[in-house]
Amino acid sequence: MGFFPDNYRAASASTKTDSPGVNEKYLELSGRYFKDGESHVLRPCGTFDTGHVIAGFSYFTVEGRPKRSAKYPENYQDDVSLTYQAKQQNLDRSDPANLDKPKYFLTFCAYSKERSDFVIVTLDKKTAREQFEEILSMEDYDFLPSGMANFYLTIKRKGEQLNTSYQVTPTLKAPTKADEKRWEEISQSIWLPALYDGADPFAGKPAGARPEGLPPTHRDALGADIEVATASAMPSDGW
Repeated sequence: MGFFPDNYRAASASTKTDSPGVNEKYLELSGRYFKDGESHVLRPCGTFDTGHVIAGFSYFTVEGRPKRSAKYPENYQDDVSLTYQAKQQNLDRSDPANLDKPKYFLTFCAYSKERSDFVIVTLDKKTAREQFEEILSMEDYDFLPSGMANFYLTIKRKGEQLNTSYQVTPTLKAPTKADEKRWEEISQSIWLPALYDGADPFAGKPAGARPEGLPPTHRDALGADIEVATASAMPSDGW
């Protein structure tokens, strides 16, 4: 069972909304969710196979709505928004140089320590994805039979505006039995491929729906072939 979808493009090889306020069900690498020096503690839950991980390209339309697709979108220029600079200068859409471009993203489910709830996390910064990929390639870092990761991530922001970076640090520690039970109860109500259609990912899996393509194992995709620790070999006190 692989974490990444088969269309995932490794960061080493190679979504925000315009509405006010913060949706507590989502977490993104932006100033709306992270302030300078602020961190979030997250435990990844589910994989591509279970409909809890997607990757692809996203952009904002002229109406300010996010649009996502598994593959690089064709004819996105027809409805893509202007770049930030072009908006500030009120430039013309007729010049292609003023149009924004699709941005690569990785989105997955996680349990948030700060919110004590399951959230949808989007990593659209290459450096953050690189750090996450490296973590998944490390020995003993894997997913338990419950679908929850046997580790948690601390994502911390440093800096402001254009001078911003994110540090992703892992801690190997099994989830509590209570958290595993909560995930079992709620996992079927979350279906991330719905985001490709602009639908509600918390509305549950549609009848007959399946993730796109055949996912690889994350060990094959990242070049590792190692044994992983079992829950009994690690602390079981959650965070």
